[in-house]
Amino acid sequence: MNRISLSFFVFIIAIILIAAYQQGGPIMKKGEIKERSEIDSKYKWDLTHLYKNIEEWRKDKDFILNNLKEFEKYKGKLKKTEDIKKVLDLYFKLMHKLYRISGYAMMSYDQDTRVSETLALKSIAEKVSADFGEATAFIEPELISLPEATIKKLISHKDFKDYDMFLKNLLRKKSHILSRKEEELLARTATFASAGYNIYSAFTGGELNFPEVELSTKEKVQLNQANYTKYRESTIRSDREKIFVEFFSTYMKYKNTLAQSLASQIDANIFYAKTRRYKSALEASIFYENIPVELYENLIKMINENLNVLHRYLILKKEILGLSELRYYDLYAPITTGIQDTYSYEEAVKIAGETLKPMGDEYVKIAIEALSPGSGWTDVYPNRGKRSGAYMTGDHYDVHPYMLLNYNDNYNSVSTMLHELGHAMHSYYSNKTQPFAKANYPIFVAEVASTFNENLLLNYMLSKEKDITKRKILLGESLETMRTTVFRQAMFSEFEYNIYKSAENKEPITADFLNKTYLELLKKYYGDSKGVVKIDDLYAVEWAYVPHFYYNFYVYKYVTGYIAALYLSERVLREGENARKEYVENLLKGGFSDYPLELLRRSGADMMSKEPYEEAFNIFTRRIEELEKLVKR
Repeated sequence: MNRISLSFFVFIIAIILIAAYQQGGPIMKKGEIKERSEIDSKYKWDLTHLYKNIEEWRKDKDFILNNLKEFEKYKGKLKKTEDIKKVLDLYFKLMHKLYRISGYAMMSYDQDTRVSETLALKSIAEKVSADFGEATAFIEPELISLPEATIKKLISHKDFKDYDMFLKNLLRKKSHILSRKEEELLARTATFASAGYNIYSAFTGGELNFPEVELSTKEKVQLNQANYTKYRESTIRSDREKIFVEFFSTYMKYKNTLAQSLASQIDANIFYAKTRRYKSALEASIFYENIPVELYENLIKMINENLNVLHRYLILKKEILGLSELRYYDLYAPITTGIQDTYSYEEAVKIAGETLKPMGDEYVKIAIEALSPGSGWTDVYPNRGKRSGAYMTGDHYDVHPYMLLNYNDNYNSVSTMLHELGHAMHSYYSNKTQPFAKANYPIFVAEVASTFNENLLLNYMLSKEKDITKRKILLGESLETMRTTVFRQAMFSEFEYNIYKSAENKEPITADFLNKTYLELLKKYYGDSKGVVKIDDLYAVEWAYVPHFYYNFYVYKYVTGYIAALYLSERVLREGENARKEYVENLLKGGFSDYPLELLRRSGADMMSKEPYEEAFNIFTRRIEELEKLVKR
């Protein structure tokens, strides 16, 4: 996340709204969920820290709209240093207020989505965002048209130190900007850019009909995406198989339609990449954060070289499940059963305090303040109408971050709380340290601080847990997370890499081609030829189920983020104060003061080297070894 451009701001809002970190299965029954008015105010966030009332919110909204006309006087005139400074000052000043009104509207709506007044606020904020985008659209093209030497002088000018990253990215983009007429023509094609995804979304969301499935209990379940993810974890193997077969058989029926929608999206991304003079769609997609293609390719190489670690875990899983053969529909079956502990929210806050001790007194003090009932930072419990899942937002900058939870007294809720707290601490430190224009960190590092906290939690819980069954549960959940976040997302990344390479070589992207490519990767990753997991040909169509393939080389960031977090958290636990200081000073406080790879390198994780990956696989192996010993006992 960053504040380098408005288009990216819109993307941030979209990510917050549609990609919240999801909690595990709830304990509360539907009838126990309260109305918001029935929940003690100390367990709710306090939006008056942003605006005391709607009148204050409207003043900021009107201030933005009334000042948009100021940009008119600069259109076509961005030549003088003083005029450029005035425009950028106004641009970021209004963007700051835009973040505030948008965050307030979003959070007001999310706490009870049934309230029409807050929906209206959200709609108004979206309209103001659109007006802001239209009024400021001239700024980047005019600045990019300046001579390279002029932009470099601005970057080094003391009056532009808050905007140096904004200008550096403009300079990097300069060779990929077309003539004015070409840009205007390209702008008219904008509706085509997401046509493939829009078709996919409409079809899978409303017109893809799944059958009703009768389970072994005689319960009849209407199959859909939500029920697939629920029942694939069934402890009854025949039910898992039936769910998998019916689910993917449905996708197989429509493989040609879905292949066409994905091919259209791929073609669009390649078109824009070539038109803007990038070497490939991959290079275009990772250019903004200054990520080299080499990193993406090295990631795939490193994962492939360590598939034996995944295979070792899967062989152990087969043993735990008591199966003679592990099938693809067995992968999500729980490897541990038993009564899990419950944790009140107050107990979870105490656990957080103990978990985070390696981060030092200051970090712990701020973290506990953020989580403590009555602080106004955290909206804790579910209520009727409240949006599901969890998220953190800190874009408003000069007010503390806010966290939305749906806390349900289980371990997943504790883990989710620590996850969102990681985001909040990242935003807190970045906002405190960086000017507004450089405070919001890039997406490449967005999941590092959150996953870092999750790993500290696991280490803390394992350090005090003596019960064998509960240790199995903790280890099992961590290994499943590594399987799905590292290996599965890496497989997705390799699939995406392969199909784009083929498309750029003019090979047709047909359903048969996609099935063949995906099946080969499934069999390689899950060791089909080695007898690790038996992969049936039906699951070749799983690519059609994964919406991330429409996001244009996004999933690799899950892998790099997880590995960086694992590496850095273990380094802090192992090395102590110096490692902690490097992490806090360079990453948490870094915002977008530099490009993400450099921020991570200064924090202690060189993601262009093998070391973080090797450490991750060593950790994975150690956890497998401990689980193997526990199983034998």
